[in-house]
Amino acid sequence: MIFYIMNIFIDTISNPAFIFLFNSNREIIDKITWEVRWNESSTLIPKIDELLEKNKLDYWDLDNLVVVNGPWSFTWIRTTILAINTINYIIDKNITALSYFDLFNNYPIIKSSSKRDAFVKYDKDTYIEIIENDKLLEILSNKNITTVYGEINPDVFENIKIIDKIDYISIIKNIKLDKAKQIQALYIKKPNIS
Repeated sequence: MIFYIMNIFIDTISNPAFIFLFNSNREIIDKITWEVRWNESSTLIPKIDELLEKNKLDYWDLDNLVVVNGPWSFTWIRTTILAINTINYIIDKNITALSYFDLFNNYPIIKSSSKRDAFVKYDKDTYIEIIENDKLLEILSNKNITTVYGEINPDVFENIKIIDKIDYISIIKNIKLDKAKQIQALYIKKPNIS
């Protein structure tokens, strides 16, 4: 019997959300996907449980929890990171954090932040910015950019080609797994507490 170390990859920031189970050879064993929008606190742990149970595993069989840690909604990210850090506090394994902007190989990468603005990273050497949609559309037009990667509102950016397909297989094959015991959320915006 061949025993493989198992790892889990969690992306609740993309739509739909994905959880992948992969082994030490970086082979995807199983996955689960679901619409997570605005119910991450009630669905994340049950979805992880479902994937593990289906594969006759428990949390202690995992070696590394890979998590997309932002940017996105303050509450959403905080909920996901709190859940993963709590799991890892109990099982005492390893966590690897990736930003949404690590999921694509081409630029510019854009992630809607709200109905009014978006997170933008123009190339691998620039910082993530928050830009209002109208201004972003103007910038893209001025730079003759007609193709972007990520998730943006197609109604606002109707003349822009949006490539939102994430190559999770390549990411899992090439990710450098960290030995962190807890991770921080990648916050770009300050919390909007009302």
